[in-house]
Amino acid sequence: MTEPEHIIKTIGLSKNFKQVRAVDNLDLTVNKGDIYGFLGPNGAGKTTTIKMILDLVRSDEGEIWLNGVNIADNGVSAREGIGYLPERTQFYRNLTAIQTMDFFAELKGVDKAECDELLAKVGMDRWRDKKLGTFSKGMVQLVGVAQALLGEPKLLILDEPTSGLDPRWSRVLKDIMLEMNGKGTTVFFSSHLLSEVQELCNRVAILNQGHMIIEDTVANVSGGMTHKPKLVIRVSGEADQAVQAIRDGGFDEVEVHGNQISVLVESKDKSKILGLLSEAQISIEDFKTIEPSLEDAFMSYIGNEAIAGGVIDGA
Repeated sequence: MTEPEHIIKTIGLSKNFKQVRAVDNLDLTVNKGDIYGFLGPNGAGKTTTIKMILDLVRSDEGEIWLNGVNIADNGVSAREGIGYLPERTQFYRNLTAIQTMDFFAELKGVDKAECDELLAKVGMDRWRDKKLGTFSKGMVQLVGVAQALLGEPKLLILDEPTSGLDPRWSRVLKDIMLEMNGKGTTVFFSSHLLSEVQELCNRVAILNQGHMIIEDTVANVSGGMTHKPKLVIRVSGEADQAVQAIRDGGFDEVEVHGNQISVLVESKDKSKILGLLSEAQISIEDFKTIEPSLEDAFMSYIGNEAIAGGVIDGA
């Protein structure tokens, strides 16, 4: 099997801010065609890593490769074909939306005909001639998304892209990411919204206190941990007899809510629990299995203490 082509690769990437190790010996691999989620609590080092990848912040140690080019050798060439949305989008407040788009089109050497199309794509065409100083945070964010899409980039790097967006426009942005990926664009985005990553991504990395905790497919990250699936059973009548039958069978991780019973159990033992209830002549109205989620994995890998004790806020 041919090794996937890497569009982003870091080796031993590290960055210090005074006495704080913001990123520590980070090895990161994003394959061409990925939708790659970069997860971590506030202060984990996500934004610092993104800025180093784009050579906006210089690393103290390590190598960064973009499109097979070491940015230390030819950073300008390596960054060609990248669309970037920073965590805190800021533009000239006295320019209109279309003037802002034209400005970035000139910087990128892109046909300005794209500008109106992209403003329409993100729902900002009605405000094309309004100054950005009058815009809400979400509106500025949408203009930021539009400028990142200029030139049909081969790589989209988005830092907390749905920040400031209401649910409707978050959905529009997710659809844009999927559409771009379907056309061959690799999408790399950071987020603290686990549901967002689980919905969109095929690969994910979890960063905490500057360290890579895990990098793998979403399925492997969710499945390769100690959390068990949850078997949820709804029985007829009172649940006391059903709970006793389950516990007598050797299963102790049981919760009860009315006539609904939840049991943490290995997949191989689910049929055994249903058999115990059948033997006890308990009528089952319904049952379902809830597999461990990415949120469960996230909490399992970094823990509550790590979330509370981040490194640098926003790093």
